[in-house]
Amino acid sequence: MLVLTLKDGTPTVLNDGNGILIQPTTVVGQSTINIDEDDDTPTAIATRGATTTAANGPIITDIPSTGTRGGKRGLAYNESSPSLETFASSDITWIHDWSFSPGNAPSDFMFVPTLWSDESPHTDNWDTLASGHRYLMSFNEPDIISQANMPVGDAVSAYKELMFPKRTGGVQVGAPSVSSGSGLNEAGIPMGTGWLRQFLEQCDNPNTCVADFVCGHWYGCPGGTCTVAADITSFQSYVNDTISTAAGRDVWIPEFQRYGDAAGQKEFLEVVLPWLDSSAVVRYAYYMVVDGILTTGGQVNDLGTTYAGA
Repeated sequence: MLVLTLKDGTPTVLNDGNGILIQPTTVVGQSTINIDEDDDTPTAIATRGATTTAANGPIITDIPSTGTRGGKRGLAYNESSPSLETFASSDITWIHDWSFSPGNAPSDFMFVPTLWSDESPHTDNWDTLASGHRYLMSFNEPDIISQANMPVGDAVSAYKELMFPKRTGGVQVGAPSVSSGSGLNEAGIPMGTGWLRQFLEQCDNPNTCVADFVCGHWYGCPGGTCTVAADITSFQSYVNDTISTAAGRDVWIPEFQRYGDAAGQKEFLEVVLPWLDSSAVVRYAYYMVVDGILTTGGQVNDLGTTYAGA
């Protein structure tokens, strides 16, 4: 692996003695480009807002892997969310909206597209819209009938066709995002990590089906009927189970929330956020950017400040 370090607009090139492999033409911010000697396809680890252009085309940028939170903290949002600009001075580094279009989201956050299901209109233009992104998430809660609703075998087949081919040039693709349910759903399909475990067992061929990371969603007791302590225990147990199921793969928790009033949610976050930051979880996002949860009147509220450090 050769490393080209770009700092303050001045490139420093390391090579193997055979000459410079890549010469940047534009540098904004600071980044490190990793070049696979067997592939010659560059990828980059860049600070938020950094853009790098190389002689052979644009380089996919990523968020930093260092710092107190390691670039873990993200935002879940949709078309009803207020402007994410209100989080511009926060600890947020990445965003997702359950689709493959960032909308009017600020470009200085890393956007991660999601292929919600294997059906139209979700698959329309997927090949085009998925390009240029370092990470791709797949199939939203296939273990829930009202969501993607996909038996494991169907999901594996769709993943091989729609997701695995995107795994080139440093792009990483994620296994479908499962719920925190257990047992079987109404259609007899396994739920939660049970579904995920079967998927990973069937998607384990380096030539046809690989998941670089796994995704899990968690929600607390409906109506906030459990104590905060009980929800903390439940959440940590679910995350640990997901980490175990991942079997060494990276773990993302791109959707989680404790139900109930803001005070209870704040107490919950004050415990689980530092725990997540010190855990094996790579990225996570609290549900969600909307007035009444992380914002009020379109601005970051007290709970949002607790979560995002805004």
